[in-house]
Amino acid sequence: MDETTGLLTILCQHVFHCACLEKWRGSGCPVCRYTQNDAFTSSRGLSGESPDNECSVCGSTQNLWICLICGAIGCGRYDSAHAFAHYEATSHTYAMDVVTQHVWDYAGDGYVHRLIQNKKDGKLVDMPASTHGMTGYANDTVPREKLDNMGVEYAYLLTSQLESQRAYFEEQLERAVDKAAKAAYSADEASRGVATLSTKFESLTLQYTESQDTIASLTRDLDRTRAKMSSATDLARKLSKQYKEEQTINESLLERIKHIEAKAAELEIRAKQMEEQKAELEDQNRDLSFFISGQEKLREMEGEEGLLEGEVEGGTVEVGEGKGKGRRRGRKKG
Repeated sequence: MDETTGLLTILCQHVFHCACLEKWRGSGCPVCRYTQNDAFTSSRGLSGESPDNECSVCGSTQNLWICLICGAIGCGRYDSAHAFAHYEATSHTYAMDVVTQHVWDYAGDGYVHRLIQNKKDGKLVDMPASTHGMTGYANDTVPREKLDNMGVEYAYLLTSQLESQRAYFEEQLERAVDKAAKAAYSADEASRGVATLSTKFESLTLQYTESQDTIASLTRDLDRTRAKMSSATDLARKLSKQYKEEQTINESLLERIKHIEAKAAELEIRAKQMEEQKAELEDQNRDLSFFISGQEKLREMEGEEGLLEGEVEGGTVEVGEGKGKGRRRGRKKG
């Protein structure tokens, strides 16, 4: 039954409007004359009576509910709630009351049955036919055979829908099992990965600790190096300052040396001049000594020999060249 459009699909897969199918007086399909009386009667068994039902867990025969997915029978919530426990274990949503034939949806927490039955005999309630568009049967009621057939067809339709739903949920369950297996395998791989990562983490932690110790020692070395660098910088500044001072002193000394060298050159020149003067004076002294010795000799000779006076006055005296550097002429003395 399609609740939105009001269409009904029977077991022969022909689709009708509910109002149109209600007008049909026959017991079979209006198109192919298919009926399910034989299938319905054969499903009840040869004796016509069904065996007594009981709970599959506790064996109770009161307030029983049968699962429409797998057929498991359990007692209701107000007894031992084995039917509800079956739903929690298998997630089979639909269960039908064995006595009233009402279908309960555990997921929606409400009844979902569409069959209206009489509480006394359990048969379907007669539905009055629609009075619109009827010809000849406007005042008659719907035949019981038609209502029984419609109920049977609807029951089989509901059974087929529940069977497809059972297959769907079993497929979903298989997929969930596969997903659970894959998730377990992924969890194992993740656990192995976590173990590997934990090992790596421990090694990295050890390396980090060693690196921290190395960094601390390097920091201390850096501090010592910075202290040495600062002292070396101060020493370099002092040395540069001393170097500049010494350079200034050297420059002044070089100027003084140049000045002294100039004075030394002048002194050498003056010494040379003085040596030349000395040589000249020595020559003059020698000349004078020769002259004086000559005068003394002449006086002696004058005393001894007065006769030679005229010859001496007319004579000349020659002085030889000295041993000095320059050459000089001898002086003539009378």
